[in-house]
Amino acid sequence: MFRGKSGKAAIVLSLLLVMAASVYSKDLSYREITLDDVSRYSEDRIAYQQIEYVIDPEVHQKQDTSSASLLIIKDKQMYLFKDGYDDPKIVEQNRIIREMENRLVVNDMWSRAIDGKPDYLLITDRRVEVQKKFIVAEKNDNLGQRYTDFYIKMRDAFVQKHVNIFRGLIINRKDSDFKMDRVPIPKTIRDEGPTKYFTYIAAKTKDGQVYYAEDSDGDGITETFSVELPDGFHWGSKSGPNILFILKNKQENIKAMIGTLTKEAYEGTAEEEKIINKQFNQLDKEIPALMDDIIRMDSDTERILNEAKDSK
Repeated sequence: MFRGKSGKAAIVLSLLLVMAASVYSKDLSYREITLDDVSRYSEDRIAYQQIEYVIDPEVHQKQDTSSASLLIIKDKQMYLFKDGYDDPKIVEQNRIIREMENRLVVNDMWSRAIDGKPDYLLITDRRVEVQKKFIVAEKNDNLGQRYTDFYIKMRDAFVQKHVNIFRGLIINRKDSDFKMDRVPIPKTIRDEGPTKYFTYIAAKTKDGQVYYAEDSDGDGITETFSVELPDGFHWGSKSGPNILFILKNKQENIKAMIGTLTKEAYEGTAEEEKIINKQFNQLDKEIPALMDDIIRMDSDTERILNEAKDSK
């Protein structure tokens, strides 16, 4: 296995980020969505999972480094789209060959990256396969435009709806079990730049959905966003957030939706500023009357003050 100076630097940086994140140990473990392991299909629901980061390259060589999955369950039929799909069987075969030839490089086996165009679609009816379409590795292609348009439309609408809910929870932070923390990221000895902060925010809806977002590298951009409901729905042991899970996002269109969440929570949203300004407009009218009510001069002091004025 090859590792140069850049690899060592990446490991050091990863360790520093882990040290900062350990103050709030949010479990970011996950399992890629597969229909075989979906716990139930009797209720309509949607889940989206997007992974562009591997926790430990040494351990996760068998884990796709860039993959997005959109799961739709409706009327007991399941639709699973995958973007950045690589056939695990072919990847494993190539891994064994390269290992025998001593040409294995950490996680270089997964050739397809997320590009916003699905490479895989599986449709089942009560777990019975109805249709399966995927692009073979030899062809640099995607599914038809009809599938792509549908996938992008549903994915973006789904993510945006949850972003809107989270913003509402941020604005109503006093009633949403809102939590936020900023932890200084340890710097290397030669780093004389400004201190950066690992920032996380979490909130909960009245029906128990837990929202979480983080900026782990201190660049002011939210790259991880999740929504989960502890209702027993999953696709295997430790499958991760069961509604929405975006881990270490690198997609510009997703960034446009989630990128400012932690920054807005820390600095305050425009909506919160409007609410506060409205409160101050009301206080501007009420505080003078309040001062007249709570600040009273006793009668003797008032009499002396009046006599002093009259004597002038």
